[in-house]
Amino acid sequence: MRFFGIIRLFFFIASSAFAQVFLNVSDFGGIPNDGAPDDGALQSAWEEALKQNAQGVFLPAGRWRFDSPIVVPRGLTLKGTYTRPHIAERSDLEGAGTTIECYVGRYADIEKEPWKYPSCVNLSGSSTLEGVNLVYPEQTDVWNPVPYSWTIFCNSDYDENQRFKEASRCAVVNTTLVNAYAGIFMRWGANDHFISGVNMSVFKKGMVLDGITSLGVIQNVNIHNQYSWPFYGILASDNEKTARLAQENLENLVGIEFHRVDWGWLNQVFVIYANKGFVFGKSMTAADSSQWEFGSRALPSLDVSNSGCDLCRVAVEADYINTGVGVNFSNSNLLGRVILGDSCYGSLRFSNAFFSYGISSADSANDQFTVGKHATLQIVNSEVLNFPVDVSTWRGRVFMVRGILQMSNSVLASPDTGRYDGKTFKHLQTENSGIATVQNLVFRGPKFRYGTKEKGRVKASLVEHREISEDFPYNPPK
Repeated sequence: MRFFGIIRLFFFIASSAFAQVFLNVSDFGGIPNDGAPDDGALQSAWEEALKQNAQGVFLPAGRWRFDSPIVVPRGLTLKGTYTRPHIAERSDLEGAGTTIECYVGRYADIEKEPWKYPSCVNLSGSSTLEGVNLVYPEQTDVWNPVPYSWTIFCNSDYDENQRFKEASRCAVVNTTLVNAYAGIFMRWGANDHFISGVNMSVFKKGMVLDGITSLGVIQNVNIHNQYSWPFYGILASDNEKTARLAQENLENLVGIEFHRVDWGWLNQVFVIYANKGFVFGKSMTAADSSQWEFGSRALPSLDVSNSGCDLCRVAVEADYINTGVGVNFSNSNLLGRVILGDSCYGSLRFSNAFFSYGISSADSANDQFTVGKHATLQIVNSEVLNFPVDVSTWRGRVFMVRGILQMSNSVLASPDTGRYDGKTFKHLQTENSGIATVQNLVFRGPKFRYGTKEKGRVKASLVEHREISEDFPYNPPK
């Protein structure tokens, strides 16, 4: 009997300890679904969680209104009911799961010093946001969105006594952004960040990383407007509205911007319908921005795997890349143009990639790949496809090279030969001392055509051609 009494006491102590791992905001006066602000209840819960050394605060299922920025204290977690990302059905927003209603940051300017505007959720060092919907109830017009500040923000800073408050190891897990104007901003000192299982519909920008000087991981992220459909009453079968929303994104949305990112990893990250998918630039912070010269410091360097940009005007744009490590894509699907600007001194590398470029009337004179005069583009074991969509004749080139192109063990396909200008079409053009070395390539459609001018050079070897015919069809996914 004494033995069983000890066992019962052990389980009582263990269960009591577990019960205090997360404090329930309802125990501090928070009431879901009543339309009243819950800021005070959450603040009281944070204060008690810090006193009890708890893991964080739990938000039960329901709609919770916040009129002021949520600040997750250092080392704590704000946790909802969801265990995986989801499409936010209307029932979710009405209480089936945890939904944070944001009334913060209206009319912010995210382009000019965005860190000066209040965000809905602010993460401190080693803090986590997990298992919630985030929705802006006042963002009611899907066709004319109102600018808001960043929904989730992680940034090192100084307190009122000028003591440093670092923001490393912050995390966002299993969270859906329903109708954000701008999604997640990992800024100065948000090192070793972890973003996983995040779905988001955004109007302007999905994510921005800047001032990151240590390793970070981003995985299982989808940026797609479908997560906002239920909120705006758009059905998947309503082709007119879904097409119009896709067009709005193609004109206005940027998927992910990388500024100062000193080595990081992305895996299974997809951007669908965007003006620009993956953008690489110099730091937005003056102190870091001044160090970009020749790509020596303060520029993006990271590995991207099993990721892509589907139906984007520009899949990858690189104005600045670190000259040492560079940016490396592997096993990627990139549907859109690839542009390396003249200010880019680094290397952009692709292996096992599929590139597709649907040429519209707006792109009739644009090149699929542009390599600036200081940049290096390397492609291996990949396939490059282009096809006119609503243009009678394409006058661009597959590759326009003013820097360096190295390509091997790949296929280049231009199947719709009737809509290429037979006199001017070229797979490859080098100029302004640009250099291209290509080997072990197979061309489908037109035979390999290239041109040089202004000291441009091309060296090709082991180049083969296979015609497209009934015996040798080419029917790739478009």
